[in-house]
Amino acid sequence: MEPKEKLIKGDASNEPANLKKISEVNNFVNVEFGNLVICSANEEHVKELGELWANLAAIQQVFAPQRYDFGTEGKDWQAFVKKKLSKEHNLLLVAQDKGCYEVKGFLYLQTIVIPSSDLILKGVTEDIYTKPQYRKQNIASKMLSVALNWTHEQNIKQVDFVSIDKTRGLSEFYTHFLSSCKPAVNLELLRV
Repeated sequence: MEPKEKLIKGDASNEPANLKKISEVNNFVNVEFGNLVICSANEEHVKELGELWANLAAIQQVFAPQRYDFGTEGKDWQAFVKKKLSKEHNLLLVAQDKGCYEVKGFLYLQTIVIPSSDLILKGVTEDIYTKPQYRKQNIASKMLSVALNWTHEQNIKQVDFVSIDKTRGLSEFYTHFLSSCKPAVNLELLRV
């Protein structure tokens, strides 16, 4: 599938790739922004993440049914989230207030491995969601910043942001984010 448009951001580094093995990835994250905490998801988040991911999947299926088919997942979104949590070389972040387990938003960054190896080629973020009542509070931007810092720490040099072309809000968000950040990794916006 060819993206309709690509927006490439920056030249993060001219140093050799020194690709990391998936077995060397540390996906534990815990960053505070005042009262907001962005951290790695765990079993305590599964139920709420299942509900939020089902909401995101419904949007994805409406706007890009050829790309997003969750038929094999059935209706067990908690099992879907547990499967994502079990992939320790990927990053599943949640945003919540200190001392509160309500999830305000989540981000999933998948690592792509070079075929026939266990070396990480790049990261892809396709699943990012903030509850409607918490939008316009920079939560998604903070989750993306934390994810990009994580990729840099894991020596991942390239991250692709995937956005459905028909959901203008996400494409505009990514475009604004790309124009305002100076990442330590190469970023590319893929509109599908």
